[in-house]
Amino acid sequence: MDWLEASKVSYYKNDEVQKIIDDINQRTNSQMRCCRRELVCLFYDFIWNSPSCYWDNDVCTHFSSRLTTIVSQHPDIIISESMIEHFLSACSTYSQITSIINDLDSINESDSIKNRLYRIPTYTSIVEGCLTNLFRFTVLLIDQFSVQNYSAQRKLEPLRTVLIKNGFSNGIESVDVKIRNSINHGGVIFREDGRVIEFHYMENSKSLSKELTVYEFDDLINKMYDITSAVLLSVCLFLNEHWDKISVNMSQKTFVSFALLSMKLSVPSIRCQFISDTASSKQLNADFYIVETDRTFIVETALKISLMIYSAYPDYDQYYLSFSSERLQKSWIRFTNSELAHAIVTGDFAGIVKSAANRGDIMVFAPSIENVDLHEIKYFRFPNYVSDKFIINKIEDASLEDRKRLKCHLFIGDTQDKQEILKIIKDAIDWLNTLKNVDSPTIHRKNGSMEADALYINVYKHDTRHSKALHPANENFVCFVDYNKLGTTPLVHGGIFQKSWNQLYHEKTGLLNIAWREKKYVVRRIVKISANAPCPCGSGKNHHQLRSGRCHPLCAGAGAPAGRAG
Repeated sequence: MDWLEASKVSYYKNDEVQKIIDDINQRTNSQMRCCRRELVCLFYDFIWNSPSCYWDNDVCTHFSSRLTTIVSQHPDIIISESMIEHFLSACSTYSQITSIINDLDSINESDSIKNRLYRIPTYTSIVEGCLTNLFRFTVLLIDQFSVQNYSAQRKLEPLRTVLIKNGFSNGIESVDVKIRNSINHGGVIFREDGRVIEFHYMENSKSLSKELTVYEFDDLINKMYDITSAVLLSVCLFLNEHWDKISVNMSQKTFVSFALLSMKLSVPSIRCQFISDTASSKQLNADFYIVETDRTFIVETALKISLMIYSAYPDYDQYYLSFSSERLQKSWIRFTNSELAHAIVTGDFAGIVKSAANRGDIMVFAPSIENVDLHEIKYFRFPNYVSDKFIINKIEDASLEDRKRLKCHLFIGDTQDKQEILKIIKDAIDWLNTLKNVDSPTIHRKNGSMEADALYINVYKHDTRHSKALHPANENFVCFVDYNKLGTTPLVHGGIFQKSWNQLYHEKTGLLNIAWREKKYVVRRIVKISANAPCPCGSGKNHHQLRSGRCHPLCAGAGAPAGRAG
Protein backbone atom coordinates (compact mmCIF):
# COMPACT_ATOMS: atom_id res chain seq x y z
CA MET A 1 0.00 0.00 0.00
CA ASP A 2 1.10 3.53 -0.77
CA TRP A 3 0.91 4.91 2.76
CA LEU A 4 1.62 8.48 1.66
CA GLU A 5 -1.28 8.42 -0.79
CA ALA A 6 -3.50 6.81 1.84
CA SER A 7 -2.66 9.65 4.23
CA LYS A 8 -3.56 12.25 1.60
CA VAL A 9 -6.89 10.59 0.86
CA SER A 10 -7.73 10.39 4.55
CA TYR A 11 -6.70 13.99 5.21
CA TYR A 12 -8.65 15.53 2.32
CA LYS A 13 -11.76 13.34 2.52
CA ASN A 14 -13.87 16.04 4.22
CA ASP A 15 -12.60 19.14 2.39
CA GLU A 16 -16.04 19.88 0.78
CA VAL A 17 -14.46 20.48 -2.63
CA GLN A 18 -17.43 19.40 -4.71
CA LYS A 19 -19.83 21.61 -2.78
CA ILE A 20 -17.38 24.51 -3.15
CA ILE A 21 -17.24 23.96 -6.91
CA ASP A 22 -21.03 23.81 -7.21
CA ASP A 23 -21.59 26.98 -5.18
CA ILE A 24 -18.85 28.94 -6.96
CA ASN A 25 -20.29 27.99 -10.34
CA GLN A 26 -23.76 28.98 -9.25
CA ARG A 27 -22.76 32.38 -7.87
CA THR A 28 -20.23 33.36 -10.56
CA ASN A 29 -21.74 31.64 -13.61
CA SER A 30 -18.40 29.92 -14.00
CA GLN A 31 -17.78 26.44 -15.35
CA MET A 32 -15.23 25.25 -12.83
CA ARG A 33 -14.71 21.49 -13.20
CA CYS A 34 -12.09 20.97 -10.48
CA CYS A 35 -10.53 22.98 -7.72
CA ARG A 36 -6.86 23.30 -6.92
CA ARG A 37 -6.18 22.34 -3.32
CA GLU A 38 -4.18 25.55 -2.90
CA LEU A 39 -7.36 27.57 -3.51
CA VAL A 40 -9.94 25.52 -1.60
CA CYS A 41 -9.96 27.68 1.55
CA LEU A 42 -10.11 30.92 -0.42
CA PHE A 43 -13.12 29.73 -2.41
CA TYR A 44 -14.70 28.42 0.80
CA ASP A 45 -14.42 31.84 2.44
CA PHE A 46 -15.86 33.60 -0.61
CA ILE A 47 -18.93 31.37 -0.37
CA TRP A 48 -19.60 30.98 3.33
CA ASN A 49 -17.57 33.39 5.48
CA SER A 50 -18.50 36.99 6.24
CA PRO A 51 -17.62 39.58 5.02
CA SER A 52 -15.74 37.79 2.19
CA CYS A 53 -19.02 36.45 0.82
CA TYR A 54 -20.26 39.98 -0.02
CA TRP A 55 -17.94 40.47 -3.00
CA ASP A 56 -19.09 42.74 -5.80
CA ASN A 57 -20.46 40.41 -8.46
CA ASP A 58 -20.29 42.98 -11.29
CA VAL A 59 -16.60 43.65 -10.63
CA CYS A 60 -15.85 39.93 -10.37
CA THR A 61 -17.63 39.16 -13.65
CA HIS A 62 -15.92 42.02 -15.46
CA PHE A 63 -12.42 41.30 -14.10
CA SER A 64 -12.72 37.56 -14.80
CA SER A 65 -13.89 38.26 -18.34
CA ARG A 66 -10.89 40.49 -19.04
CA LEU A 67 -8.45 37.92 -17.66
CA THR A 68 -10.07 35.18 -19.77
CA THR A 69 -9.82 37.38 -22.88
CA ILE A 70 -6.12 38.03 -22.23
CA VAL A 71 -5.23 34.36 -21.94
CA SER A 72 -7.31 33.40 -24.98
CA GLN A 73 -5.59 36.06 -27.10
CA HIS A 74 -2.15 35.37 -25.67
CA PRO A 75 -1.97 31.66 -24.82
CA ASP A 76 1.81 31.77 -24.31
CA ILE A 77 1.73 33.98 -21.25
CA ILE A 78 3.23 32.65 -18.03
CA ILE A 79 2.44 33.32 -14.41
CA SER A 80 5.82 34.16 -12.97
CA GLU A 81 7.04 33.64 -9.42
CA SER A 82 7.00 37.42 -8.97
CA MET A 83 3.31 37.51 -9.92
CA ILE A 84 2.53 34.70 -7.47
CA GLU A 85 4.41 36.57 -4.75
CA HIS A 86 2.14 39.59 -5.27
CA PHE A 87 -0.88 37.30 -5.19
CA LEU A 88 0.27 35.71 -1.95
CA SER A 89 0.97 39.09 -0.35
CA ALA A 90 -2.53 40.21 -1.29
CA CYS A 91 -4.00 37.02 0.22
CA SER A 92 -2.10 37.49 3.47
CA THR A 93 -3.16 41.12 3.85
CA TYR A 94 -6.73 40.26 2.87
CA SER A 95 -6.90 37.62 5.61
CA GLN A 96 -5.65 40.11 8.20
CA ILE A 97 -8.08 42.79 7.05
CA THR A 98 -10.97 40.35 7.22
CA SER A 99 -10.11 39.52 10.82
CA ILE A 100 -9.80 43.22 11.67
CA ILE A 101 -13.20 44.01 10.14
CA ASN A 102 -14.84 41.17 12.05
CA ASP A 103 -13.17 42.22 15.31
CA LEU A 104 -13.28 46.01 15.17
CA ASP A 105 -16.07 47.12 12.84
CA SER A 106 -18.71 46.87 15.55
CA ILE A 107 -16.68 47.96 18.58
CA ASN A 108 -18.27 50.63 20.75
CA GLU A 109 -15.57 53.30 20.77
CA SER A 110 -15.74 57.01 20.21
CA ASP A 111 -15.56 58.05 16.57
CA SER A 112 -12.20 59.73 17.11
CA ILE A 113 -10.62 56.56 18.56
CA LYS A 114 -12.30 54.31 16.01
CA ASN A 115 -11.03 56.51 13.19
CA ARG A 116 -7.43 56.02 14.31
CA LEU A 117 -7.79 52.43 15.46
CA TYR A 118 -9.88 51.01 12.65
CA ARG A 119 -11.09 53.22 9.78
CA ILE A 120 -7.90 54.88 8.56
CA PRO A 121 -5.56 51.83 8.84
CA THR A 122 -8.19 49.49 7.36
CA TYR A 123 -8.75 51.64 4.29
CA THR A 124 -4.99 51.96 3.79
CA SER A 125 -4.45 48.21 4.10
CA ILE A 126 -7.21 47.47 1.59
CA VAL A 127 -5.91 49.74 -1.16
CA GLU A 128 -2.19 49.41 -0.45
CA GLY A 129 -1.80 45.86 0.84
CA CYS A 130 -4.47 44.13 -1.25
CA LEU A 131 -5.47 46.10 -4.33
CA THR A 132 -1.98 47.34 -5.16
CA ASN A 133 -0.62 43.77 -5.12
CA LEU A 134 -3.56 42.44 -7.16
CA PHE A 135 -3.19 45.29 -9.66
CA ARG A 136 0.53 44.56 -9.87
CA PHE A 137 -0.22 40.88 -10.58
CA THR A 138 -2.52 41.86 -13.44
CA VAL A 139 -0.22 44.53 -14.88
CA LEU A 140 2.67 42.05 -14.99
CA LEU A 141 0.36 39.78 -16.97
CA ILE A 142 -0.44 42.61 -19.39
CA ASP A 143 3.24 43.54 -19.64
CA GLN A 144 4.02 40.23 -21.35
CA PHE A 145 2.24 41.23 -24.56
CA SER A 146 2.06 45.04 -24.37
CA VAL A 147 4.28 47.23 -26.56
CA GLN A 148 4.75 49.45 -23.55
CA ASN A 149 6.93 48.46 -20.62
CA TYR A 150 4.82 48.28 -17.48
CA SER A 151 7.20 46.20 -15.38
CA ALA A 152 8.40 49.22 -13.39
CA GLN A 153 4.90 50.31 -12.33
CA ARG A 154 4.48 49.62 -8.62
CA LYS A 155 2.33 52.42 -7.18
CA LEU A 156 -1.43 52.38 -6.93
CA GLU A 157 -2.33 55.26 -9.27
CA PRO A 158 -0.07 54.25 -12.21
CA LEU A 159 -1.19 50.62 -11.85
CA ARG A 160 -4.82 51.71 -11.80
CA THR A 161 -4.28 53.82 -14.92
CA VAL A 162 -2.69 50.89 -16.80
CA LEU A 163 -5.61 48.64 -15.92
CA ILE A 164 -8.21 51.18 -17.06
CA LYS A 165 -6.34 51.64 -20.37
CA ASN A 166 -6.47 47.88 -20.88
CA GLY A 167 -10.18 47.53 -20.33
CA PHE A 168 -10.29 46.86 -16.57
CA SER A 169 -12.62 49.73 -15.81
CA ASN A 170 -15.57 48.35 -13.84
CA GLY A 171 -14.93 48.96 -10.16
CA ILE A 172 -11.34 50.03 -10.70
CA GLU A 173 -12.35 53.60 -11.50
CA SER A 174 -14.05 53.93 -8.11
CA VAL A 175 -10.84 53.32 -6.16
CA ASP A 176 -10.31 56.74 -4.55
CA VAL A 177 -6.59 57.41 -4.78
CA LYS A 178 -7.08 60.93 -3.40
CA ILE A 179 -8.11 59.60 0.00
CA ARG A 180 -5.20 57.19 -0.01
CA ASN A 181 -2.80 60.04 -0.86
CA SER A 182 -4.16 62.28 1.87
CA ILE A 183 -3.71 59.48 4.43
CA ASN A 184 -0.16 58.72 3.29
CA HIS A 185 0.86 62.37 3.40
CA GLY A 186 -0.69 63.29 6.74
CA GLY A 187 -3.60 65.21 5.29
CA VAL A 188 -6.33 63.84 7.54
CA ILE A 189 -8.20 66.03 10.02
CA PHE A 190 -10.94 64.87 12.40
CA ARG A 191 -13.68 67.37 13.20
CA GLU A 192 -16.79 67.37 15.36
CA ASP A 193 -15.30 64.85 17.81
CA GLY A 194 -14.31 62.58 14.95
CA ARG A 195 -17.73 62.42 13.33
CA VAL A 196 -16.44 64.23 10.24
CA ILE A 197 -13.16 63.46 8.48
CA GLU A 198 -11.39 65.90 6.15
CA PHE A 199 -8.97 64.50 3.59
CA HIS A 200 -6.53 67.10 2.20
CA TYR A 201 -4.51 66.37 -0.95
CA MET A 202 -2.70 68.06 -3.83
CA GLU A 203 -4.03 67.95 -7.40
CA ASN A 204 -2.55 69.93 -10.28
CA SER A 205 -0.49 71.96 -7.79
CA LYS A 206 -3.66 72.93 -5.92
CA SER A 207 -4.53 72.08 -2.34
CA LEU A 208 -7.94 70.42 -2.28
CA SER A 209 -9.99 68.61 0.33
CA LYS A 210 -12.76 66.06 0.56
CA GLU A 211 -15.10 65.69 3.51
CA LEU A 212 -16.75 62.48 4.66
CA THR A 213 -18.88 61.64 7.66
CA VAL A 214 -17.87 58.48 9.51
CA TYR A 215 -20.94 56.76 8.04
CA GLU A 216 -19.87 57.68 4.52
CA PHE A 217 -16.32 56.51 5.25
CA ASP A 218 -17.62 53.20 6.63
CA ASP A 219 -19.58 52.73 3.40
CA LEU A 220 -16.45 53.49 1.40
CA ILE A 221 -14.42 50.94 3.39
CA ASN A 222 -17.08 48.28 2.79
CA LYS A 223 -17.22 49.16 -0.90
CA MET A 224 -13.44 48.95 -1.29
CA TYR A 225 -13.38 45.66 0.61
CA ASP A 226 -16.10 44.18 -1.62
CA ILE A 227 -14.25 45.33 -4.74
CA THR A 228 -11.05 43.79 -3.37
CA SER A 229 -12.88 40.54 -2.64
CA ALA A 230 -14.21 40.51 -6.21
CA VAL A 231 -10.78 41.13 -7.75
CA LEU A 232 -9.16 38.48 -5.55
CA LEU A 233 -11.90 35.98 -6.39
CA SER A 234 -11.49 36.61 -10.13
CA VAL A 235 -7.71 36.10 -9.83
CA CYS A 236 -8.34 32.84 -7.94
CA LEU A 237 -10.69 31.67 -10.71
CA PHE A 238 -8.06 32.58 -13.29
CA LEU A 239 -5.29 30.72 -11.43
CA ASN A 240 -7.49 27.69 -10.89
CA GLU A 241 -8.12 27.46 -14.62
CA HIS A 242 -4.51 28.11 -15.66
CA TRP A 243 -2.42 26.62 -12.86
CA ASP A 244 -0.25 24.93 -15.48
CA LYS A 245 1.06 28.34 -16.50
CA ILE A 246 2.57 29.02 -13.07
CA SER A 247 6.35 29.05 -13.22
CA VAL A 248 7.50 28.35 -9.67
CA ASN A 249 10.18 25.87 -8.66
CA MET A 250 8.57 24.18 -5.67
CA SER A 251 11.79 22.42 -4.78
CA GLN A 252 13.31 25.75 -3.81
CA LYS A 253 12.84 26.74 -0.19
CA THR A 254 11.46 30.22 -0.77
CA PHE A 255 8.63 32.32 0.59
CA VAL A 256 6.54 31.47 -2.46
CA SER A 257 7.08 27.71 -2.36
CA PHE A 258 6.46 27.51 1.39
CA ALA A 259 3.34 29.69 1.08
CA LEU A 260 1.91 27.57 -1.74
CA LEU A 261 2.53 24.42 0.27
CA SER A 262 0.78 26.07 3.26
CA MET A 263 -2.25 26.70 1.08
CA LYS A 264 -2.16 23.15 -0.27
CA LEU A 265 -2.12 21.71 3.25
CA SER A 266 -5.12 23.81 4.32
CA VAL A 267 -8.72 22.64 4.44
CA PRO A 268 -11.62 24.71 5.83
CA SER A 269 -11.29 23.24 9.32
CA ILE A 270 -7.45 23.06 9.37
CA ARG A 271 -5.64 26.19 8.21
CA CYS A 272 -1.88 26.26 7.78
CA GLN A 273 -0.75 29.72 8.90
CA PHE A 274 2.85 29.48 7.68
CA ILE A 275 5.77 27.18 6.96
CA SER A 276 9.35 28.15 7.73
CA ASP A 277 12.67 26.54 8.47
CA THR A 278 15.31 27.26 11.08
CA ALA A 279 18.51 29.13 10.40
CA SER A 280 20.42 25.85 10.44
CA SER A 281 17.91 24.35 7.98
CA LYS A 282 17.65 21.24 10.16
CA GLN A 283 14.03 21.68 11.19
CA LEU A 284 10.94 22.58 9.18
CA ASN A 285 8.19 24.37 11.14
CA ALA A 286 4.50 24.51 10.27
CA ASP A 287 1.83 26.37 12.25
CA PHE A 288 -1.86 25.42 12.07
CA TYR A 289 -5.19 26.75 13.29
CA ILE A 290 -7.52 23.80 13.87
CA VAL A 291 -11.21 23.54 14.73
CA GLU A 292 -11.27 19.99 16.11
CA THR A 293 -9.42 19.85 19.45
CA ASP A 294 -9.57 16.13 20.25
CA ARG A 295 -6.07 14.96 21.16
CA THR A 296 -6.18 11.76 19.12
CA PHE A 297 -7.44 13.65 16.08
CA ILE A 298 -4.67 16.25 16.36
CA VAL A 299 -1.94 13.62 16.67
CA GLU A 300 -3.27 11.62 13.71
CA THR A 301 -3.65 14.79 11.65
CA ALA A 302 -0.13 15.91 12.52
CA LEU A 303 1.32 12.64 11.26
CA LYS A 304 -0.61 12.82 7.95
CA ILE A 305 0.49 16.40 7.38
CA SER A 306 4.09 15.60 8.34
CA LEU A 307 4.20 12.82 5.75
CA MET A 308 3.02 15.24 3.06
CA ILE A 309 5.55 17.88 4.09
CA TYR A 310 8.29 15.24 4.19
CA SER A 311 7.42 14.13 0.67
CA ALA A 312 7.90 17.72 -0.54
CA TYR A 313 11.03 18.47 1.49
CA PRO A 314 12.69 15.21 2.63
CA ASP A 315 16.05 16.69 3.66
CA TYR A 316 15.21 18.08 7.12
CA ASP A 317 16.24 16.33 10.32
CA GLN A 318 12.99 17.21 12.13
CA TYR A 319 9.46 18.32 11.29
CA TYR A 320 7.75 20.48 13.91
CA LEU A 321 3.99 21.16 13.77
CA SER A 322 2.13 23.47 16.15
CA PHE A 323 -1.65 23.66 16.59
CA SER A 324 -3.83 26.32 18.17
CA SER A 325 -7.54 26.97 18.39
CA GLU A 326 -10.00 29.33 20.01
CA ARG A 327 -10.22 27.01 23.03
CA LEU A 328 -6.86 25.21 22.73
CA GLN A 329 -3.55 26.25 24.22
CA LYS A 330 -0.79 26.10 21.62
CA SER A 331 0.19 22.45 21.23
CA TRP A 332 2.98 20.88 19.23
CA ILE A 333 4.27 17.61 17.78
CA ARG A 334 7.66 16.81 16.29
CA PHE A 335 8.71 13.84 14.15
CA THR A 336 12.19 12.94 12.95
CA ASN A 337 13.21 12.35 9.36
CA SER A 338 13.83 8.64 9.95
CA GLU A 339 10.43 8.20 11.61
CA LEU A 340 8.57 9.67 8.66
CA ALA A 341 10.64 7.71 6.15
CA HIS A 342 9.82 4.55 8.09
CA ALA A 343 6.11 5.39 8.27
CA ILE A 344 5.82 5.90 4.50
CA VAL A 345 7.36 2.48 3.85
CA THR A 346 5.74 0.43 6.63
CA GLY A 347 2.57 2.27 7.63
CA ASP A 348 3.58 1.82 11.27
CA PHE A 349 1.84 5.01 12.36
CA ALA A 350 1.21 3.81 15.92
CA GLY A 351 4.89 2.99 16.39
CA ILE A 352 5.95 6.41 15.11
CA VAL A 353 3.57 8.19 17.47
CA LYS A 354 4.79 6.07 20.39
CA SER A 355 8.41 6.86 19.56
CA ALA A 356 7.73 10.61 19.45
CA ALA A 357 5.76 10.46 22.71
CA ASN A 358 8.52 8.55 24.51
CA ARG A 359 10.98 11.18 23.35
CA GLY A 360 8.80 13.97 24.77
CA ASP A 361 7.98 15.38 21.34
CA ILE A 362 4.20 15.31 21.67
CA MET A 363 2.65 18.08 23.73
CA VAL A 364 -1.09 18.34 23.08
CA PHE A 365 -3.10 20.10 25.78
CA ALA A 366 -6.68 19.41 26.67
CA PRO A 367 -8.97 22.15 25.35
CA SER A 368 -10.63 24.50 27.79
CA ILE A 369 -14.21 23.50 28.52
CA GLU A 370 -14.97 26.33 30.91
CA ASN A 371 -18.25 28.11 30.31
CA VAL A 372 -16.85 31.45 29.19
CA ASP A 373 -18.19 34.44 27.30
CA LEU A 374 -15.89 34.55 24.26
CA HIS A 375 -17.32 37.88 23.16
CA GLU A 376 -16.59 39.48 26.53
CA ILE A 377 -13.06 38.05 26.56
CA LYS A 378 -12.31 39.33 23.07
CA TYR A 379 -13.34 42.90 23.82
CA PHE A 380 -12.40 43.16 27.49
CA ARG A 381 -9.91 45.92 28.36
CA PHE A 382 -8.54 46.92 31.76
CA PRO A 383 -9.20 50.57 32.61
CA ASN A 384 -6.46 53.05 33.46
CA TYR A 385 -6.48 55.14 36.62
CA VAL A 386 -5.57 58.81 36.69
CA SER A 387 -5.55 61.10 39.74
CA ASP A 388 -3.66 64.23 40.73
CA LYS A 389 -1.14 62.10 42.67
CA PHE A 390 -0.59 58.97 40.61
CA ILE A 391 -1.38 57.12 37.38
CA ILE A 392 -1.90 53.40 36.80
CA ASN A 393 -1.73 51.84 33.34
CA LYS A 394 -0.39 48.84 31.45
CA ILE A 395 -2.48 46.47 33.57
CA GLU A 396 -1.91 42.84 32.60
CA ASP A 397 -3.50 39.62 33.79
CA ALA A 398 -1.01 37.09 35.15
CA SER A 399 -3.58 34.91 36.92
CA LEU A 400 -3.33 31.18 37.47
CA GLU A 401 -6.09 28.66 37.93
CA ASP A 402 -6.17 29.22 41.69
CA ARG A 403 -4.58 32.69 42.01
CA LYS A 404 -5.78 36.05 40.75
CA ARG A 405 -2.65 38.06 39.87
CA LEU A 406 -2.41 41.45 38.16
CA LYS A 407 0.62 43.39 36.91
CA CYS A 408 0.76 47.12 36.26
CA HIS A 409 2.81 50.29 36.00
CA LEU A 410 2.41 52.96 38.69
CA PHE A 411 3.64 56.53 38.12
CA ILE A 412 4.09 58.78 41.17
CA GLY A 413 5.75 61.88 39.72
CA ASP A 414 8.57 63.56 41.67
CA THR A 415 7.43 62.37 45.09
CA GLN A 416 10.50 61.74 47.26
CA ASP A 417 9.08 61.19 50.74
CA LYS A 418 9.00 57.49 51.57
CA GLN A 419 5.80 57.66 53.61
CA GLU A 420 4.06 59.47 50.81
CA ILE A 421 5.28 56.84 48.32
CA LEU A 422 4.01 54.05 50.58
CA LYS A 423 0.64 55.79 50.87
CA ILE A 424 0.39 56.04 47.07
CA ILE A 425 1.27 52.36 46.78
CA LYS A 426 -1.44 51.51 49.33
CA ASP A 427 -4.02 53.60 47.46
CA ALA A 428 -3.03 51.94 44.19
CA ILE A 429 -3.41 48.51 45.77
CA ASP A 430 -6.83 49.47 47.15
CA TRP A 431 -7.96 50.41 43.62
CA LEU A 432 -6.38 47.37 41.94
CA ASN A 433 -7.40 44.80 44.53
CA THR A 434 -10.95 44.20 43.34
CA LEU A 435 -10.45 45.15 39.71
CA LYS A 436 -12.37 42.73 37.52
CA ASN A 437 -10.49 40.35 35.25
CA VAL A 438 -11.91 37.79 32.80
CA ASP A 439 -11.16 34.17 32.05
CA SER A 440 -8.91 32.98 29.24
CA PRO A 441 -10.54 30.98 26.41
CA THR A 442 -7.66 28.47 26.33
CA ILE A 443 -6.33 28.23 29.91
CA HIS A 444 -8.72 28.64 32.83
CA ARG A 445 -7.66 31.28 35.32
CA LYS A 446 -9.21 32.66 38.48
CA ASN A 447 -11.29 35.63 37.45
CA GLY A 448 -13.90 38.09 38.62
CA SER A 449 -14.09 41.01 41.04
CA MET A 450 -12.81 39.12 44.08
CA GLU A 451 -9.76 40.35 45.99
CA ALA A 452 -6.50 39.74 44.19
CA ASP A 453 -4.14 37.13 45.60
CA ALA A 454 -1.11 38.99 44.29
CA LEU A 455 -0.26 42.32 42.68
CA TYR A 456 3.01 43.06 40.94
CA ILE A 457 3.59 46.80 40.60
CA ASN A 458 6.44 48.54 38.78
CA VAL A 459 6.73 52.01 40.30
CA TYR A 460 8.21 54.84 38.21
CA LYS A 461 8.45 58.60 38.46
CA HIS A 462 7.10 59.57 35.06
CA ASP A 463 5.36 57.83 32.18
CA THR A 464 8.07 58.38 29.61
CA ARG A 465 8.33 56.49 26.34
CA HIS A 466 11.39 54.67 27.55
CA SER A 467 13.00 54.23 30.95
CA LYS A 468 10.87 51.27 32.06
CA ALA A 469 13.72 48.92 32.96
CA LEU A 470 13.76 47.48 36.51
CA HIS A 471 17.40 48.28 36.89
CA PRO A 472 19.42 50.44 39.32
CA ALA A 473 20.81 52.45 36.40
CA ASN A 474 17.30 53.59 35.41
CA GLU A 475 16.74 56.81 37.37
CA ASN A 476 13.05 56.83 36.44
CA PHE A 477 12.55 53.53 38.28
CA VAL A 478 11.54 53.85 41.95
CA CYS A 479 10.79 50.34 43.17
CA PHE A 480 9.12 47.04 42.50
CA VAL A 481 6.23 46.06 44.76
CA ASP A 482 5.25 42.44 45.29
CA TYR A 483 1.94 42.36 47.18
CA ASN A 484 0.68 38.98 48.37
CA LYS A 485 -2.52 38.48 50.34
CA LEU A 486 -0.93 35.58 52.22
CA GLY A 487 2.24 37.51 52.99
CA THR A 488 4.62 35.19 51.13
CA THR A 489 5.57 35.27 47.47
CA PRO A 490 6.45 32.48 45.04
CA LEU A 491 8.08 35.03 42.72
CA VAL A 492 11.80 34.42 42.27
CA HIS A 493 14.04 37.49 41.98
CA GLY A 494 11.01 39.63 41.19
CA GLY A 495 10.76 38.02 37.77
CA ILE A 496 13.91 39.78 36.52
CA PHE A 497 17.56 38.81 36.14
CA GLN A 498 19.12 37.80 39.44
CA LYS A 499 22.08 40.14 38.95
CA SER A 500 19.79 43.18 38.62
CA TRP A 501 17.59 41.95 41.45
CA ASN A 502 20.55 41.64 43.84
CA GLN A 503 21.54 45.26 43.16
CA LEU A 504 18.24 46.54 44.52
CA TYR A 505 17.51 47.24 48.21
CA HIS A 506 14.93 44.92 49.69
CA GLU A 507 12.39 45.57 52.40
CA LYS A 508 9.36 43.73 53.72
CA THR A 509 6.59 45.71 55.32
CA GLY A 510 3.31 44.00 56.08
CA LEU A 511 2.10 42.19 52.97
CA LEU A 512 4.51 44.09 50.75
CA ASN A 513 7.88 42.96 49.49
CA ILE A 514 9.54 46.08 48.09
CA ALA A 515 12.73 46.24 46.03
CA TRP A 516 13.97 49.86 46.05
CA ARG A 517 16.34 51.34 43.50
CA GLU A 518 17.85 53.72 46.07
CA LYS A 519 19.36 52.71 49.40
CA LYS A 520 17.94 55.76 51.17
CA TYR A 521 14.47 54.24 51.34
CA VAL A 522 15.57 51.18 53.32
CA VAL A 523 15.52 51.61 57.14
CA ARG A 524 18.30 49.75 58.97
CA ARG A 525 16.95 48.43 62.23
CA ILE A 526 18.97 47.78 65.44
CA VAL A 527 18.33 44.26 66.59
CA LYS A 528 18.48 43.74 70.34
CA ILE A 529 19.53 40.22 71.29
CA SER A 530 19.15 38.74 74.74
CA ALA A 531 22.15 37.06 76.35
CA ASN A 532 20.87 33.52 75.84
CA ALA A 533 19.31 34.05 72.44
CA PRO A 534 21.02 32.50 69.41
CA CYS A 535 22.83 34.89 67.15
CA PRO A 536 20.76 35.66 64.00
CA CYS A 537 23.75 34.75 61.88
CA GLY A 538 22.92 31.08 62.23
CA SER A 539 26.28 30.19 63.77
CA GLY A 540 24.65 28.35 66.66
CA LYS A 541 26.41 30.59 69.19
CA ASN A 542 24.48 32.29 71.94
CA HIS A 543 24.90 35.96 72.45
CA HIS A 544 26.69 35.55 75.82
CA GLN A 545 29.38 33.57 74.02
CA LEU A 546 30.25 36.62 71.95
CA ARG A 547 32.33 38.36 74.65
CA SER A 548 34.08 40.57 72.17
CA GLY A 549 31.00 42.72 71.75
CA ARG A 550 30.86 41.76 68.09
CA CYS A 551 28.77 39.23 66.27
CA HIS A 552 30.35 35.91 65.47
CA PRO A 553 32.77 36.19 62.49
CA LEU A 554 30.43 34.10 60.38
CA CYS A 555 27.93 36.93 60.28
CA ALA A 556 30.34 39.80 60.03
CA GLY A 557 29.69 40.27 56.31
CA ALA A 558 26.85 41.71 54.31
CA GLY A 559 23.42 41.03 55.70
CA ALA A 560 24.50 40.93 59.36
CA PRO A 561 22.11 42.55 61.80
CA ALA A 562 22.54 46.28 61.78
CA GLY A 563 24.82 47.56 64.50
CA ARG A 564 26.69 44.24 64.93
CA ALA A 565 27.15 45.03 68.61
CA GLY A 566 24.95 43.16 71.03
